[in-house]
Amino acid sequence: MAWEFFTANELRCKGTSEIDMDEKFMQKLIALRKELNQPMIITSGYRHLAYNSVVGGSRNSPHLYGKAVDVACYGKRAYNIIKLGLKYGFTGIGVKQHGPHEKRFIHLDTMPDGENPRPFIWSYK
Repeated sequence: MAWEFFTANELRCKGTSEIDMDEKFMQKLIALRKELNQPMIITSGYRHLAYNSVVGGSRNSPHLYGKAVDVACYGKRAYNIIKLGLKYGFTGIGVKQHGPHEKRFIHLDTMPDGENPRPFIWSYK
């Protein structure tokens, strides 16, 4: 399974190698990537429940449903991904822009309202 700009390998669960990405989510991600017109390095895509527990993901993480990715980026690229994330209707945007550059990322998801009304933007500690 592959999508324009993204391979199955970069989106599959790092713990189980399973992949179950939501097609509507992927359509939004591909549209964002087209407009960004720059490569996007996905550090986390789909997560199996067991692996989500290992990495300390939230109990209802959108990664479990194939509705989230974490994109390695910082600086102007991070800003542009946030801006395009809002434009393309991503309902959850997490910002980790502190610490070493190689550990910085932007989380994008399309989860519906739940614990937090959507759209929702947060920063990681």
